[in-house]
Amino acid sequence: MIITLSPGMNITPTRLIENARVKQWKYALECADVGGGLMPGSQLKVAEVGKAPGQMFVVARLPGTDPPRFLKISGAEFAGCFRVSVVGEY
Repeated sequence: MIITLSPGMNITPTRLIENARVKQWKYALECADVGGGLMPGSQLKVAEVGKAPGQMFVVARLPGTDPPRFLKISGAEFAGCFRVSVVGEY
């Protein structure tokens, strides 16, 4: 099954996402602080998707942030730490 991400979709971490993990990501300098971390099942809204080969990424809004804060997640990091949220999931 192939899922194409697009803005407005929800994604969720499959493992705890802490600042120590984010600091090792490809786009770490473009990521906001995640505070105490993102628990598996947290809902993040996709804001932007980059589909250029070798530079695939997802920009996702952190939940409950005002002003909004974002994570920029490479394709490989997404595959290892996130999944698309299923409608009605909680």
